[in-house]
Amino acid sequence: MRRVILTIAGTIAGLVALLSFKSQVPTVPSASVSTTGGSSSTGGTGSTGGTSAPSSAPSSSAATVPGEFPMGSLAGTLTSGETAISGHVANTVYGPVQIQLVMRNGKIVKVAVLRQPMNTINDIRIGDFAFPKLIGETLATQTAKIDAVSGASYTSAGYIQSLQSALDNRA
Repeated sequence: MRRVILTIAGTIAGLVALLSFKSQVPTVPSASVSTTGGSSSTGGTGSTGGTSAPSSAPSSSAATVPGEFPMGSLAGTLTSGETAISGHVANTVYGPVQIQLVMRNGKIVKVAVLRQPMNTINDIRIGDFAFPKLIGETLATQTAKIDAVSGASYTSAGYIQSLQSALDNRA
């Protein structure tokens, strides 16, 4: 009889603990931008279905990165002698990817991700992981001949395609 009471009490305590558990709500990351110093933010930007999300979207990045911009065009943040060039939207299996470059004296000084796949939380995590690496490599090589990020092959291909179209448009 004693075991039955302990088993029932343990089961009830377990159910109460399980039902009171609250999971985290995923947040939409803020813009990925890198400056001339080669640093990059940990977030990615984007839109779902080609529509811009509001710039007041919550940020998932833990630290504020200098040079980080809200989602959208970098054209409003240009200084004298800088030119913003947007690449074409590259449609990938998981969604659209579009980037924008800021050029100064023929050199890439900033890169922003305007659109990225955001259909699932996994798409957002892949963007958070891949875009800073892709941006850093873009700033280092100053070309679209960069390596894809392992685990983000489609996203990397879309980024490189949009980057190449932006570089082709700079003339």
